[in-house]
Amino acid sequence: MNEKVTPYLRDLALNNPAIQLQFHRSPEEDALKRFQLEDPLEEDKNEVVKGLVHKYSNRALIKVSLRCAAHCRFCTRYRQIGSAEGDLEETDIDNMATYLSSNPQIDDVILSGGDPLYAPKTTINILKKIRDISSIKVFRVGTRLPVHNPSSFESPLLKRTVNLIDEIGEKKPFFMLINFQHPNELTEETLKVVRSLRRRNITLLSQTVFLKGVNNSVDNLMELFQGLYHNGVIPYYIFRCDYVKGVERFVCDIKEEQEIMTLLRSRLSGIACPTYVVDVPGHGKIPVPLSYWDNVDLSHCRDFKGQEIPLDYS
Repeated sequence: MNEKVTPYLRDLALNNPAIQLQFHRSPEEDALKRFQLEDPLEEDKNEVVKGLVHKYSNRALIKVSLRCAAHCRFCTRYRQIGSAEGDLEETDIDNMATYLSSNPQIDDVILSGGDPLYAPKTTINILKKIRDISSIKVFRVGTRLPVHNPSSFESPLLKRTVNLIDEIGEKKPFFMLINFQHPNELTEETLKVVRSLRRRNITLLSQTVFLKGVNNSVDNLMELFQGLYHNGVIPYYIFRCDYVKGVERFVCDIKEEQEIMTLLRSRLSGIACPTYVVDVPGHGKIPVPLSYWDNVDLSHCRDFKGQEIPLDYS
């Protein structure tokens, strides 16, 4: 994955190691290649038509594109981000709409990528094609653009996109999941975007990844989650970093993560404390038990069907 940052992030990263580490390439990316997984979420084998992943019976994920305003070095789609291979044609979007209409058990659609808001024309086209499918009850869109380039929300095309999301949100729940990693990302520019989005028919949630050297401390995450909560963003998930080839340097000790989340759960409002999960390849997002219970073995878990899964799946 090529290094890519926006001018906004370049300025923010000055004298700010927590931002630098997220976006600047490190020699460790090549030196530490001990993980074997390239597609830990098993999206490729569950892609039913180009760009549409149907892994869970009632949910589908649309990869709007593989392009982002900036490239996060810990991305679970490390193998793909920045590639033109994910660009969608009109026929691809038509095929998605046909598949979704033909599979009425799918009631929840997530737009992801890349960053859907970095590809607003495609996002608008997709939403217009699928907004009136009656079986779809909930829409979600994942983005990091408010962190990558908040000034882009002043562009006419992105305003059109947000207006369309707002319009759909009048009739069906529309959730926007914004990826935040560190409290230093809660700048006035980014919070201005958050306040603007809050005035729309959009529910704002956040997603975070445990990242060694970036946010693996109680103080950093406490400040981040309180800052989000105080500004109307509900912390939704905090993930253990996926075991993706190339992101080894970011993976923390799982016991350290557990202890951090135990302390945060003791100090934060329940709404302000996200669910801590491991996205186990092929098995879904499994919640990690906190330290309130004795003799918990973190070397393995059981999935939603009761199957025992080792967590050292590198």
